[in-house]
Amino acid sequence: MSAKKTKVIGLALLLIGLAIATYVWMSHSGMHRQAAVSSTNHAPQPSSSSAPSHEATVNSGVSTETGTYHNVRFDFAVAYPPNLLVPGQEADNGDGLQFTSKVDDADIRAYGSYNALEQSPAEMLQFNTKDDCAQDKITYRVSKPSLVAYSCLSPKGRIVYEKVVILGDTLATLRFEYGAGGQARWAPVIKQMADSLRLGPGPTYEQAR
Repeated sequence: MSAKKTKVIGLALLLIGLAIATYVWMSHSGMHRQAAVSSTNHAPQPSSSSAPSHEATVNSGVSTETGTYHNVRFDFAVAYPPNLLVPGQEADNGDGLQFTSKVDDADIRAYGSYNALEQSPAEMLQFNTKDDCAQDKITYRVSKPSLVAYSCLSPKGRIVYEKVVILGDTLATLRFEYGAGGQARWAPVIKQMADSLRLGPGPTYEQAR
């Protein structure tokens, strides 16, 4: 075989070898690129549960904004969080109203009355807790000349809180009744509303702030 033919055959073999090497390299490189793309497409996505929901906003607790209910007949006032409570229509006799909860079945009322039985604060406390509270389930109680308050578990397993402000023979009552699971939600609301309850010609909650 001539030297010229040998060079041609050698060059051809070299080109074939280069072509095979290039193909193998591109195939290997392309596989890694595909794996990288696949890995990117399957990266963990942020959970939708981390976004704040409307319920979380409503349940966030006492609003910095407050509404005030003023009862003309008994001249008492109480502040309430409008993000959680909607005041209902006042009773026909004008003694008070019921608030509707935006989040659960809590029963919340504010109303006035007269001490028709002429009970002392201690007698009033005993009389009210007798029907409201299950035996040995009173967690808080106080009776003073100017107020009666208590908290307990009812025979139906619901939490009851009541505060009565006393001025002469006139009474202003704030009452909560709600499921035991709502304790974390309603505890700060009870504190806000109970602290704001005013009876008589003194300043209303909004004026006293």
